[in-house]
Amino acid sequence: MLKALGSIEHQFEQFVTRAGLAPAKEAKLLVSSVKPGSIDIGLLPDFATMGTIVAPAMVYSEPVLKFVGSIKDLLDKFKKKDDPEDSTSQKDCTDAINIARPIASSGGTQTFNVFKGDVYHPVFQVSGAEAQRIVANATQRKALLEAGESEVAQRVPLVWHGMDTGEARTDGKRSPDKAIIEEIDNKERPVFFQDDFSHIKKAMIDDQENPYKKVYFVDVTVSRVGGKVVSYRVIGYHGSEDLD
Repeated sequence: MLKALGSIEHQFEQFVTRAGLAPAKEAKLLVSSVKPGSIDIGLLPDFATMGTIVAPAMVYSEPVLKFVGSIKDLLDKFKKKDDPEDSTSQKDCTDAINIARPIASSGGTQTFNVFKGDVYHPVFQVSGAEAQRIVANATQRKALLEAGESEVAQRVPLVWHGMDTGEARTDGKRSPDKAIIEEIDNKERPVFFQDDFSHIKKAMIDDQENPYKKVYFVDVTVSRVGGKVVSYRVIGYHGSEDLD
């Protein structure tokens, strides 16, 4: 939840800068209240952020409504599997992940409201299933952006040749996990996992079905030495099918 608030704060800094309301370093978003039970967090901008001391009605009616709209636009980018627009940054991906993760992890719904007088008016709502899609798609987009100029293969079929029951390897020179991606190389190669996808290995092992009888569709970065493939790093996951 603290990460979610931090990301909302970062998005607010960008919003007031784009809107010309205040420099980012002067933008402040305040927590007006935190209520128990269903987590109910009231947020309001510091009046000085708006450039002058203004009436609360003006603060709530326009800038806050537009800011909540910008949060909706950010989350909407990741509700579908298609890649978001090219202008999406790694930080935007991180913010979307942080904002949606509390609901993605715990279930329920996330409702964004604005005040009009003393009344809450809902602007948009995110369900638990939508939050899970947002986190998954934003994580994949972030990994692709982090890969940069690396050789990336998307949605390629991976078949496991050998898996260790230990934690997924995210760094180091060796990995006990080996797989074949025939579209790239017909020999088994060591497999590493990008940090945000290390949980995928555990899910595969814990699955009631035999992972050696499945084909997994993944995004990977390919490491080569002298043109020869030496390892893969999983940076995205698109599901699995039975292997004939």
